[in-house]
Amino acid sequence: MFIKILIFFLLSNSTSLPTIPDTIIIGQWNYLGPFSIGPREGITGFDETILYDSEFSPSMDSLYPSLLVPGGYINWKVLETRNAKVSLEYKDLNWDSLQGYYGISGIICATYFYGEFYSAKKARALIMARGIGSFMLNGERYIGDSYHRIKFMVPVILKSGKNRVIFKDTGFKEHNFQFKVVPVDKSILIIKDDITKPDFVVDGPEEYWFGIPVMNTTAERLYNIEIIIKGDAVDSVGRTIKVLEPLSLIKLPIKVRWNRNVVKTDTTTLLITTKMGNSIINDTLKIAIKKVEDIQIRTFLSKLDNSCQYYALRVPKGYNKDSTYALIMACHGAGVKAENLVKSYTQKDWAFLVAPTNRRKFGFDWQDWGMLDFLEVLEDVKEYFRIDTNRIYLTGHSMGGHGVWHIGFARPDLFAALAPSAGWTSFQLYVPWFLQKAEIFAEPELLKFRDMSLRQDNPLLFLENAYNLPIYILQGGADNNVPPIQARFFNKYLNDFHNNFIYREIEGKGHWWDIDSTPGVDCVNLKEMMEFLKSKVRNPYPKKIIFKTADIDYSNSAYWIRVDELERIYQVARARVEIKERNFIQANLSNIRRITLFLNNRIVSPGTVTFEINGQMIKYNYQHSCKVSFINKSGKFSIARRKKKGLYKKSGLYGPIKKAYFSPFILIYGTSGDSSSTRQNLAQARYQSYLWWYRANGFAEIIPDTEVTDKIIKNYNLILFGNPETNFILKWLNYRLPIHMGEKYVVVDNQKLEYEDVVFVEVYPNPLNPEHLIVVYSPISKTAEKIMGLFSPFYSGAGLPDYIVYDSSVLKYGWAGIKALGFFDQNWKFKRNFCFITN
Repeated sequence: MFIKILIFFLLSNSTSLPTIPDTIIIGQWNYLGPFSIGPREGITGFDETILYDSEFSPSMDSLYPSLLVPGGYINWKVLETRNAKVSLEYKDLNWDSLQGYYGISGIICATYFYGEFYSAKKARALIMARGIGSFMLNGERYIGDSYHRIKFMVPVILKSGKNRVIFKDTGFKEHNFQFKVVPVDKSILIIKDDITKPDFVVDGPEEYWFGIPVMNTTAERLYNIEIIIKGDAVDSVGRTIKVLEPLSLIKLPIKVRWNRNVVKTDTTTLLITTKMGNSIINDTLKIAIKKVEDIQIRTFLSKLDNSCQYYALRVPKGYNKDSTYALIMACHGAGVKAENLVKSYTQKDWAFLVAPTNRRKFGFDWQDWGMLDFLEVLEDVKEYFRIDTNRIYLTGHSMGGHGVWHIGFARPDLFAALAPSAGWTSFQLYVPWFLQKAEIFAEPELLKFRDMSLRQDNPLLFLENAYNLPIYILQGGADNNVPPIQARFFNKYLNDFHNNFIYREIEGKGHWWDIDSTPGVDCVNLKEMMEFLKSKVRNPYPKKIIFKTADIDYSNSAYWIRVDELERIYQVARARVEIKERNFIQANLSNIRRITLFLNNRIVSPGTVTFEINGQMIKYNYQHSCKVSFINKSGKFSIARRKKKGLYKKSGLYGPIKKAYFSPFILIYGTSGDSSSTRQNLAQARYQSYLWWYRANGFAEIIPDTEVTDKIIKNYNLILFGNPETNFILKWLNYRLPIHMGEKYVVVDNQKLEYEDVVFVEVYPNPLNPEHLIVVYSPISKTAEKIMGLFSPFYSGAGLPDYIVYDSSVLKYGWAGIKALGFFDQNWKFKRNFCFITN
């Protein structure tokens, strides 16, 4: 039964703790709900701090206010179950009326579940928590499989006696999850279901990357775990994990070289050997052998975090490796595998079809790491195949349609045309946020910092970036998943300035549809839409460019212009640059301090070039291809003769907090406090590592503060957990960081703020190496240690600025519980109008 649930390789190894003898199913759950919650917030208003108590038990007689039930109060109730699958429906509530009034936002709800079970002794186990984002076991948080997408179980240590489980489940009207505790008699698990593996392609590459998830199921550090891959058709290759932290997981990238002349069948078998000490175990892994014309899974090593990622590709019909082709980049919808999306298109004789993964099939809404994954895939395809860079097209469906809007407007110069299908607009318009506690209780002055962080995520704000982009918008007229009003927003506002787009709404069609039985699925492969794309060719040097951005570290260029610095960070900047006549260029700039124009003979001729910038005339002697930068000083533009020096916000060193995870990072837990603080710091680092793996298919190493080396400081962004009393690195750096703490106080903008139980999070250039970033998750007290991880950067719509100080009241009031937050200015200094501090 257990093997059917989770398929993995097993490695025997003696451990100090035994496993539980049998599978445990919780036969009775207590539940408390439903509570109304806002989208992408999840705050119920219930005091969740009591759940962190490892001895918590529900008080069945206590009443708790809820907005969703008649009478306004609920209490803990009992739900009997017979197996691991649990369903709860609130059939007696008038959901239809609520949805009719508030829309889909009105029926998003949360329920708390509490269960308990017994263990005869302290023991190891695995917990399957499918449909659950995270759960608390005896007061410690663990990750679950919220999307029902990966067959894995998380390792835990059970107490002797009663063990308590509690979690919050969210959903639309009802709740469905699976939960059980199973034995584990092995110290190392390799999760076979989540191995990232390529297809070997005849006449394709000779080297391929694999991603191997390796899990430590013990409460001890494990050393020198060697993973070896070999087979008849591949050279033996191995990689060693020097240290794997207790109960942690790392997805190890390994490169394999194969001899394509050896294999004559459609599969080959690889032997996987896992070694630790004297323990050795072998298992096999089948790899598909594809012909070049087949749909292929290709892998690569990501520069973001050194992880193995993949994408799906189909070469053109009649492919000739010496010919140059167009490229269709297709963004998949939520829950759709990249390879399945490619299957929905007919093979083209004029273009490659490529589908990136968005890091996972549920991914990041094609924002943040989703867009970065897209760009890495695009570069990988251009490196290995002959692509006409003036005939690259961007399309996608549903979440992928939103990705077309987002990526297309952030990087408009990459594409010859866009073709979004059923693409939604923005978070706030798709599933409105008005029921968030933050929207109800937080000061507008505070929320502006969240909204500034999210400014770049609103495609409607950047419509003008499509000035030179032909667009074909496709929408099902009866779509109840992404309603037509989403596409009509774009149709309405593109009409204000755009004369090269088509809006086609297919009457009566829903979200996923096909018109006839011809090959391909019409909602993504509509013949008319494909012909529209085929007919378009990019002009890399348009005479007129309109470009807007609110985050120049994320989106800063279009065609032959680049925005280098803003006057006011995270506020919208606009550049309108036009070649009015040969050697005369007019620019109207708003909120731009520094801009660069890339000149060549396609744009100007050798000789004197006149620039008119905001009405000011500037002469420049142009001779050959070059770049010329202009800087605004006190309202007057001039040619910038030298690069900016000193500490300032630039590419890779910009903020906000999430940007520290846009390049290789290491999670570092503090060990200089007592055992409980060390355990909390490790738990937070471990939880973030699991999140990174689960959401981003990522590679994240965990180390203690005592093992930070000069090499690590030189090459990585550092993510620190603890405070100056519990983390050696923070003790060393505390007063070299702009936000720092003392006993019962935090210093923000030179103000000493006295608090009992707060956490602060900040991003800042590492004082030990200012070319990399440091992120600090720092609790001021033992009570605050338990809420150290409340604000995660690993989801779209997080909206975290450069720094944030909060206490447990955020569990009740959302962002209204924040004590201070803000951005550093262009020079990484405090600036009063970029900072909010509560009175």
